[in-house]
Amino acid sequence: MDSEVYDQKHKTLFRRTRQQFEDSTHVLMRMNLIEKLLTDEENDGFLGDREAFCLTDKAKIELLEELQIKPRKVKIDLISASSIMWKALFFNEREAVQVKRFSALLRGDNYQAVRARLTETGQRSGIVCLFFGASGTGKTETVYQLARETGRDLLMMNIAEMRGKWVGESEKLTKALFDKYRDAVKNSALTPILLFNEADAILSKRLSLKEDSSSVDQMANTVQNILLQEMENMDGILIATTNMSLNMDKAFQRRFLFKIEFGKPDINTRHAIWHSMIPELSEEATDTLAFRFDFSGGQIENITRRRMIEYITSGAEPSVEQLVAFCEEESPEQEAWRFVL
Repeated sequence: MDSEVYDQKHKTLFRRTRQQFEDSTHVLMRMNLIEKLLTDEENDGFLGDREAFCLTDKAKIELLEELQIKPRKVKIDLISASSIMWKALFFNEREAVQVKRFSALLRGDNYQAVRARLTETGQRSGIVCLFFGASGTGKTETVYQLARETGRDLLMMNIAEMRGKWVGESEKLTKALFDKYRDAVKNSALTPILLFNEADAILSKRLSLKEDSSSVDQMANTVQNILLQEMENMDGILIATTNMSLNMDKAFQRRFLFKIEFGKPDINTRHAIWHSMIPELSEEATDTLAFRFDFSGGQIENITRRRMIEYITSGAEPSVEQLVAFCEEESPEQEAWRFVL
């Protein structure tokens, strides 16, 4: 392309300038006005050797002052372990064992011993875990309770905050997120937990880019590439929750050391949840609700809230028939017996 635009004299200048950009020695880069958009590093063969550059935040402010551009800062919600309220959790037998094992790993002495041993043997020391399963099965609340039990502060990342409107901004926000987490690790007595809640969008399969692929598609892949690299180099604890698993990129699957599936509660677990949330119900009514409605814990919690609202607004305790009606409204596709106990 440069041979069609430049004569021989200017070809040399073009090539020298291009080399300076590649080496990050150009005057605009030394003045912190231009920066690389992507790094040329290979990771499962998906970054290649693409060259791209963008304006820095300094350039946007100083050169485009009339646009009044304010650089976005990555926002992380810091939740103190001591501020998390206790909440009863109910699991099916399989995930109960897995969550208990993972909780034991996060306890102070165990975590330090495991981390030290992994480092000594030249293995990655980061603990990266995936909680996946249907909505309302307790994935996010489990992370909260793990943080509370192990005394670890929780840094929750809003995935939407990682999407910038300027070219290169999303990539910078993603990198800034992990920089902030590393700072938190250095300044905390116990390594905090980094939570990617509802991370479906960033864990999905990467797009197959073509020459005419949009900048949005390229940006999405770039953000995922950065995440993969950060997960690879993780020195801390990261937990991601997602409702999907089939559409997950294989490169992400490989980087999760632990993968815990949260299934809908079985009948015994549903019985325990109903009894915990509405202990006044008779045993027979609890058995019937647990048997007739294949609900998640979140759905059962919705019913108990409906019951409370009905009591406050009407002044009367809802009958079992009303609870059944609430259940049918919660999940219209499920047929249920109307019964009188």
